[in-house]
Amino acid sequence: MENSRIDDLIAVTTLVRSGQATNRGEISRQLGLRSTTVSDLVGQLISCGVLHENTARGRGKGRPAAVLSLNQLRLGAVFVTVTDQTLVASAVDLDLRVLGQQTAAPPQDTSTEAMTEVLRRLVADTAALFAPQVELCAVVCSLSGLLDVGRLTWCVSARWPEMRDLDLGDALDEFDCPVWLVRNLDAELAGRRISENHGPGETALLLHWGHGIGAAYAAGGDVVNRDRGRFCEIGHWRLGNGRDVRCTCGNTDCLETVAALWSIRPALLTEFPELPYSEGAIAAHLARMDLRDSAVVEDALVEVLRLTANLCRLLFPDRVILTGPFVQNPEVFSRFVQSLEKAPMLRSHDKVRVSVSDCSHAPELAGALREPFAVALRTLLEQGDTVPTRPARRAQAPVK
Repeated sequence: MENSRIDDLIAVTTLVRSGQATNRGEISRQLGLRSTTVSDLVGQLISCGVLHENTARGRGKGRPAAVLSLNQLRLGAVFVTVTDQTLVASAVDLDLRVLGQQTAAPPQDTSTEAMTEVLRRLVADTAALFAPQVELCAVVCSLSGLLDVGRLTWCVSARWPEMRDLDLGDALDEFDCPVWLVRNLDAELAGRRISENHGPGETALLLHWGHGIGAAYAAGGDVVNRDRGRFCEIGHWRLGNGRDVRCTCGNTDCLETVAALWSIRPALLTEFPELPYSEGAIAAHLARMDLRDSAVVEDALVEVLRLTANLCRLLFPDRVILTGPFVQNPEVFSRFVQSLEKAPMLRSHDKVRVSVSDCSHAPELAGALREPFAVALRTLLEQGDTVPTRPARRAQAPVK
């Protein structure tokens, strides 16, 4: 099929999905296409099961209007990400709605082989949540740690230090669909750029301070090194403080050894015995607490502020986005603003702001799934498939 026709089919789908067009006439006017051409395009999209066309009852005389809508359940994806020490897998439809979730909590000493089995079972159980007519088009893994995106390899994770070089393409090959890999902070920043309407030439730095510490940076309309999965691992920058404290990455005296939640939790519990475990619960807890007299938080904050300010002096971002449980606290956030205001690197301190952290993974999900769904939709249209008469690639293959 010609690329120009594929582009027209994608354009029609985009208009209907966004609600900018609900019938053939509106599509014709917005795309500047003849009505016969639009009818042909819409007909193909209906035959492929991408669009539905229903007749709306009118009160007056004349032919009832035909209303177009996206068939959200034509394609589905399994989205896997990490929260604290837990893998969270979501069944997501074409409209980026989460239809259901499954979780797994591998212990910290999980090996590469054991993690492979955990992921296979998790993806299989999650794919089984889809209705029979949904075609699984992708498994998308948005993960923390060091990644090799090109080789689909999860190289290292501080959460599971015994796991090394897990080949996700090989681990998930039985599901007969493309596997995508992206670093979780890169996906989150990509999603926030969309939801917050960042300008095409605007640079942005996202810093997450929670269970671990990391950052992502966007410039030129895209997230830097997103296709490699290796950038801004500031949690493992060496402090040179001479304490000789071992980090989960294998080195000593990294930033995370004095500031990450995994390392300072025991000391925090002595000051705040009621502190919950998960990042989401801790965020709500810390947001209403007075942390000014906490020696643990103060020591961690000093180091995180110093490295963040130096990172801004290196990258000169137009916008800084802070996420994670600690920055939900008003006093901690104000210290970030004060620290960055002292360095004349931002156009306005208004662009230094906190983004509320929750457990929905909404920005991360949107940033990670848009491209896989777009590629799957294009492939579907290029093949000219019609609505499947049987479940297609349902990912219910037996786990090895």
